[in-house]
Amino acid sequence: MTLSILIPARSFAQGKSRLAQVLGPRDRAALCRQLLGHVLAVARDVTPDAAVHVVSACPEVRGFATERGARVLAEREPGHVPALTAAMQALPIDQPVLILSADLPMLAAADLHAMVQEPADVVIATDREGQGTNALLLKRPGLIPLRFGPESCAAHVGEAERAGYRVSIVRRPGLADDVDLPEHLQIFSVGA
Repeated sequence: MTLSILIPARSFAQGKSRLAQVLGPRDRAALCRQLLGHVLAVARDVTPDAAVHVVSACPEVRGFATERGARVLAEREPGHVPALTAAMQALPIDQPVLILSADLPMLAAADLHAMVQEPADVVIATDREGQGTNALLLKRPGLIPLRFGPESCAAHVGEAERAGYRVSIVRRPGLADDVDLPEHLQIFSVGA
């Protein structure tokens, strides 16, 4: 089994805009670099033969990813879901794909191993509230329509169940603790 990992990433300058009340533009850009660098390092260490791809419209982000050994896929469609859907078309059709958030400061190799070892067709790693999707493993690209956004965990479960696929939800701090709001920065400082 060759695993493909897709990591969508906005430009460093535009990332983490919801933190603007507590971090200036330079600090937000530095935080985005640090978070993406960490997620890339963990993803590359999980399975040596995994194909780690960063999906981004930003040349700076793509260069950053390339320097760290990742493959890059230029964002062909604007928006999170369309960009990932288009990126999956470039992957082997009979191999699993893991879509992984770029802002998981506590992510560890054990978290990704736990996802890959789940005996399900669709594996969802939820956020700390149990509502969002911070990672999504599909046994093959395009298995279900992507439903990232508000309440995406329930939406992904619904898509999998309607299609008759086995679904599993994984709750692990390394996958749940993302950095979106000012109060989440405390988690990041613990993981740094």
